[in-house]
Amino acid sequence: MNIKKVVKDLMIEKFVKVGEEDQIYEVVEKIAQDKETMLACVVDKDNVLKGIITPREILEAVEVREFGTIRYPFLTGRDALHILTSKCAKDIMNPPVSVKADDEVEKAINIMLDKGFYEVPVVDKEGKTWGAINYFSIIISSVDYLKKQ
Repeated sequence: MNIKKVVKDLMIEKFVKVGEEDQIYEVVEKIAQDKETMLACVVDKDNVLKGIITPREILEAVEVREFGTIRYPFLTGRDALHILTSKCAKDIMNPPVSVKADDEVEKAINIMLDKGFYEVPVVDKEGKTWGAINYFSIIISSVDYLKKQ
């Protein structure tokens, strides 16, 4: 019989926090300095999750701005223009995606698989960011179970 794992048992309290008005270069600096998390949580002054910035948005911004290339066939001229004119985190963020501390870990796994993320923000019932659950914490917690298979 499998014991249901909940997010709070595997979450980490560390996450990259940026404001909606933070400049894109500031977002990149914060992610680069952290070196452990792979997405930025865009939060308001009350720490409520407003959006997320994944490595994809960062790489697209770098590719278009620094290298002047657009490799992806789905990145249209309009998308490239948007990236070129974007200044702040809110300009490139995705809508918020999150789990709650009492959610089952399976919910976080499904989000990761569906969205291609390696971590998901953890929020409380008011939407305030507490931390994140990531790929590594999930697989490490499953090693013993996988050994028995």
